[in-house]
Amino acid sequence: WIKNNAKWFADGSIGESDFTMGIEYMIKEKIMKIENLPDASSTSETKVPEWIKNNAKWWADGKIDDNSFVQGIQFLVQAGIINP
Repeated sequence: WIKNNAKWFADGSIGESDFTMGIEYMIKEKIMKIENLPDASSTSETKVPEWIKNNAKWWADGKIDDNSFVQGIQFLVQAGIINP
């Protein structure tokens, strides 16, 4: 289902909030493992960078692998955009 969310986010069918909530759920439930999770207090950004939409689309379309997609998600976590 997260690939569907990624595709919908990439094409604008769902918003940033729905996309990030799905990712946060997957991290909290340990479906997606993110190394070196920051403390919740270390947040710095609030908006998902536009390039993440490209990653989401490429991943949903099978053009990049799971690891490449997760690296982008790890950036979102480290930047404080996603708070697991």
